[in-house]
Amino acid sequence: MAEKGFFRNRRLYFLALTTYMGSILFGYDTGVMGSVLALKSFKKDFGLPTDITGFANAHNAQVSSNVVSLLTAGCFFGAIAAAFLNDRFGRRFTLMGFSVVFLIGAVVQTTAHHHIGQIYAGRVIAGLGVGGMSSVTPLYVSENCPPKIRGRVTGLFQEFIVIGVTFAYWLNYGVALHVPAGTKQWRIPVGIQIIPGAFLLIGLCFLKESPRWLMKQGRYKDGTAALAYMRCTNISDPDILQEIAEIRAAIEEELTESEGVKWKECLKPGNRKRFFIGFCIMFWQQFSGTNSIGYYAPQIFQTVGVSKTNASLFATGIYGTVKVCTTAVFLFIGIDRLGRRKSLLFGAAWMGTAMFIIGGVLHAHPPTNVNVVSHASIAMVVFIYLFVVGYSCSWGPIPWVYLSEIFPTRLRPYGVGMGAATQWLFNFCITEITPSAINHQGWKTFLMFGIFCMSMGTWAFFFIKETKGKSLEEMDVLFGVVDENTRREHVERVLNKGTVVDETEIEEGNKGASVQLENAGVK
Repeated sequence: MAEKGFFRNRRLYFLALTTYMGSILFGYDTGVMGSVLALKSFKKDFGLPTDITGFANAHNAQVSSNVVSLLTAGCFFGAIAAAFLNDRFGRRFTLMGFSVVFLIGAVVQTTAHHHIGQIYAGRVIAGLGVGGMSSVTPLYVSENCPPKIRGRVTGLFQEFIVIGVTFAYWLNYGVALHVPAGTKQWRIPVGIQIIPGAFLLIGLCFLKESPRWLMKQGRYKDGTAALAYMRCTNISDPDILQEIAEIRAAIEEELTESEGVKWKECLKPGNRKRFFIGFCIMFWQQFSGTNSIGYYAPQIFQTVGVSKTNASLFATGIYGTVKVCTTAVFLFIGIDRLGRRKSLLFGAAWMGTAMFIIGGVLHAHPPTNVNVVSHASIAMVVFIYLFVVGYSCSWGPIPWVYLSEIFPTRLRPYGVGMGAATQWLFNFCITEITPSAINHQGWKTFLMFGIFCMSMGTWAFFFIKETKGKSLEEMDVLFGVVDENTRREHVERVLNKGTVVDETEIEEGNKGASVQLENAGVK
């Protein structure tokens, strides 16, 4: 009898836990430098003014922009490279390569001293690794997930990101309190990222390749075995037979329609729409304002009136903790019940309202006494926390889930790579302009983000289709690439054959023998 529930998916959860070490790195690198930049020990070592808080000094603001935005620039190019490497070498080996690149960048940053250029170089190299991992990880996990829990498990990508961010926040707060000011104080949080990077590289050695990638390469026997292994069952399981039939039918349709030319597939109306949605959903995620707060949280809190370094770091730690808890609750209770569309609409309205209130209060009651946290400042901090509650239940996890599930198998690495590159491109833009915007525009920056939040809710209303509970192969039907009856006929034809073509059959021009499903068991 087949195992049920959690135990049947235990290998999937192990795969997710291992690959999401890359998500922790994504989050950790996002959060660590914003807090490190607030430490006087870092400013002293790299010749920055130490008597100025937040973004009040133009030189500090520019260095902050460079340190943070260079990571995102590296991530942009890493995400683009991952789309091609991912398709050629598979998900697992591509992740291994990018984890090595990240570790090199982490070492370069950790060994820097007095030369801000070395920090810049290390951020770019680490960014290449993080960007590549952000493009591959949700795709790898999604391709191994059954439909009923795909939203929850793929959405954990975002949960591990915020865990990484929050750990960085609290670690920086801890070293600010307990480690004497000096090089060691900032080097500890910068160097600690090497640990999850090493865990990721080691853990990948024990994982199997994506069954959908294997089948796309014509390795149907290996793909069937990998899927059965991941489900903790054997290939005679009816669910496995049905899923394999759907995957193979979808791949054969894609090959027939495009004659093997992938760019022709991208131009088909249903696929064009998917690429457009993938681009826009990641664009809107960045222009919600979340990463402006995420990267520069200590300075943002100083701007709204929490001026002392330790107090702003503490407020930042609370911000991250709220994000972790809310994301976890939403993933385990909401995403596969409420669905993607309703959550995005509600979240946009919630976030926009919070941003408008923050901007209004900051305009009406700007902080004047750095030694006192006013009632207005407390109110703005509360609404920053409420903003992130809305984000964590909508535009935080859902874009990554949606991006990884809407594309067909042959185009999925390019679609996810495009979306990840889009995310990093506009992440770079936002992190580059945030310090100067707050320095020169103040409260109007929050007003701008509020308008963006309302705009993305309007966009989601017209363009987002509900994908809850659908298999990856059903997305072709949802977006009108194939008729539902036609797909059903193709699946039934594959099931009636009862065979899985061996890779030797592909290589020898369909002259090889077929391998019966029951002979392709999992060891």
